[in-house]
Amino acid sequence: MANKFIKRAIESFYQKNFKSSLLNFSLALEELPNSSEARIGAILSDLAMEKEDEAVALFEYYLLSKDSGIKNIEATVEEIIDSVDLSLESLEALFLEDEIEDKINEENGIAYEDFKIFIENKSSFKEAFEDIMFSTKVIIHKKDDFIDFLEQLIDNGFKDISLNYFESAVQMYPNDERLLSLVKKVEN
Repeated sequence: MANKFIKRAIESFYQKNFKSSLLNFSLALEELPNSSEARIGAILSDLAMEKEDEAVALFEYYLLSKDSGIKNIEATVEEIIDSVDLSLESLEALFLEDEIEDKINEENGIAYEDFKIFIENKSSFKEAFEDIMFSTKVIIHKKDDFIDFLEQLIDNGFKDISLNYFESAVQMYPNDERLLSLVKKVEN
């Protein structure tokens, strides 16, 4: 019976119906929990829903290698799957860094991390902020940095400027305790 599910799963996979493929590989696993073919197929069906080209190539490599009698092909395929996930995560992080860098250059800005270094070279946050406030935008892309920036603005007497940010900040993070405490601090 499990072979019937595996056969259906492989057919669905090649028809690019990855949900059906995943379902059939899962049914095969219910009957044969130790089936490496069903396990690898299920993993690749799931992967194919997000990264189709990589999953299809790996699936074909797996089936050809298995049919050729290559030993431990399952372990090799699982290592490749893990590296594909890590590589794509690294690429996504790299694209995000590039987007941030482009925004910084486009808007004559400075990244918050670089601004913190600039503060260290000055005598205070207030002095550093006053030096750049009319000529340079501070580009912030992390929630914690944004809240830290707001706190620094308030603590250094820039309450009016901080108020400009609060409306959008509270909409983005309505339940953040640090942010809500800063709102109360400004109100007082």
